[in-house]
Amino acid sequence: MLMADKQQETERVRKRQGGGISIRIIGAVAIVIAIALAFHAFALASSITDANQAAKDGEKRYVECSDAVDNLQTASDYLTTQARLFITTGRQECMESYLEELTVVNRRGKAVEALKSSLSDDQRAAAELEEALEVSDELAKRELVAMRLAAEYYQVQDVPDKVASADTGSVEVGPGADGKLQAARKLVLDEDYDAAKKSISASVEASSSALLAQLDAGVAANDTLMQNLLFQLRISVALLLCTVMVIVLVLFMYVLKPLGRYVRRVDKNEPLQAEGAYELQYLAHAYNAMYEDNSKRIEQLREFAERDPLTGISNRSGYDNFLATHTRNIALILFDIDDFKGFNTAYGRDTGDAVMSKLAAALVAAFRSTDFPCRIGSDKFAVIMTNMEDDMRNAVTDKVNLVNTILADDSDDVPLITLSVGVAFSAEGMDDHDIYEAANTALNQARDKGRNSIAFYGD
Repeated sequence: MLMADKQQETERVRKRQGGGISIRIIGAVAIVIAIALAFHAFALASSITDANQAAKDGEKRYVECSDAVDNLQTASDYLTTQARLFITTGRQECMESYLEELTVVNRRGKAVEALKSSLSDDQRAAAELEEALEVSDELAKRELVAMRLAAEYYQVQDVPDKVASADTGSVEVGPGADGKLQAARKLVLDEDYDAAKKSISASVEASSSALLAQLDAGVAANDTLMQNLLFQLRISVALLLCTVMVIVLVLFMYVLKPLGRYVRRVDKNEPLQAEGAYELQYLAHAYNAMYEDNSKRIEQLREFAERDPLTGISNRSGYDNFLATHTRNIALILFDIDDFKGFNTAYGRDTGDAVMSKLAAALVAAFRSTDFPCRIGSDKFAVIMTNMEDDMRNAVTDKVNLVNTILADDSDDVPLITLSVGVAFSAEGMDDHDIYEAANTALNQARDKGRNSIAFYGD
């Protein structure tokens, strides 16, 4: 039964439920957007890192290629210088330095290989390098022949095999030792030699220009990529900030602000006005349903607590509560059943209860709906008449006489009883206690007169 009532209450709350943004939907959307933007930002950061590394690699390649170009030209010039020095002076260390550079250090070959790997996408520039290397190799052969002739002229002992094996058959050599020296000098000093050197320089310069153009293009492309990635990253961060601001605003408008109003209404013990997010509206309707049920129960409990179970009219608690808030322009009438103790002894408690019920019914019937009849003791009754002035004693007397008339009707087989009645009108400065004391004083005066009498306070 309780489960069914709970289900019915839940259904009633749902029927009252209106629209509203759901906090769960807000949270889900926020999480999805945050994850998407976070992944996008992470991807952009990774791409920026890669682009930055590519820029560093490009700078490194630029330095390496520049060094390679310098080494190629320097090595070629170095070989020429050492060959010419040996031919001119006959110093054997010059020949040895030449051979070490040519066969061991080999800066030319290493430089060409480095440049070829960097110019793998430029076939023309690579061909220029190959041509420069071929011309340089031809010059090296020419220089070796010249150094052999010079070594024979200077009668150098222990000539290295690479020099000694140089083929001199195609060289025109004059008579005598001087002819060999003149032939050697011609090989490294004539116009053909200088033309070959210029050819090497031109090829190296062309390859270098192609290399620089390729590297510049790579740097420009990488710079464009970096700018694009940074722009996307700024957009992503801006969107993330906007999303956070929108979520904060929505939470403030649909959650925090309504919750603040809810708290204030709960503090004031007032029902909630449904507003805000869907869940808060549901909470408000559920709270209001409980609030209504609780208010009804409290009212029922108050009514039960202030209702006399025997007579059905208000009891002493109801009397106290009513009189505490109604002390102006009233008349308090106290009724006391004459010799009710003897009546109970003579007729029994059940008949006594019937008499009190009849008296309560007579009070309700005789007085106005705006008046307040109640039982304030075992055989003591009171009526609080509202909107009364001190000069309205006749109206009070008429009401008391009407009560006595009703009680005189014995058609219900209830024995006849008489009443002592005391009346007091409220005056300026009197509180509920003062009014009661005044009415009770009048009641005692009525008792002193004897049965079935009425007295007004102040008479």
